[in-house]
Amino acid sequence: MKYLIIFLFLICYRSDAQNIQFSKTYVNTHYHDQQYFSLNSSSVIFYNPENHELIIVIDFVKFKIGNDTLDEWLDDLDDTKLIFKGYLNTVNLLDLTHHNAKAVMVNGVILFNGISSAHSIELTLFEISKEGMLYSSNEQDYFDRVNANLQFGFFPKEFKIDKKKHHLNKKITVSIFRGYINQFKVGLEHWITN
Repeated sequence: MKYLIIFLFLICYRSDAQNIQFSKTYVNTHYHDQQYFSLNSSSVIFYNPENHELIIVIDFVKFKIGNDTLDEWLDDLDDTKLIFKGYLNTVNLLDLTHHNAKAVMVNGVILFNGISSAHSIELTLFEISKEGMLYSSNEQDYFDRVNANLQFGFFPKEFKIDKKKHHLNKKITVSIFRGYINQFKVGLEHWITN
């Protein structure tokens, strides 16, 4: 019986993970007087329509490519997720302007390396072209027709990353282009914890 419960839990967990869409994310900084960057599907954007909370989770482990020299600067970032939580000041996420895009400022908090710090992120929401795109839902509040662009930066000192082995000290910039917005539902809490 115990194994059956564990098996059912794993099936539910796996099916839940299959419904989450990851977003392409770009991260860069300067390290040893050279620019380093990485691009990968390493972030998840959630929106909770109940409380209008926007949650962005970035997993720096997924940026690594397996080359010790190129991945070295990521070693100081990969032991914790970066989590941004902010209030999206809109009644309806899909309430776009006549240009099918809307830029909003989201004030919130970044939690990273066990430290929280207030941050604002400019978020551009836009409707995906209906040409060649199939939506998974036809309801009024579906999320798969909206994408998001955003960019923000932080200094390693703000989250005490500069005290780690590689002593990163230059600004770290994170960008998400055409990010997918996932509806946050009960049961997804494990995604937003370190």
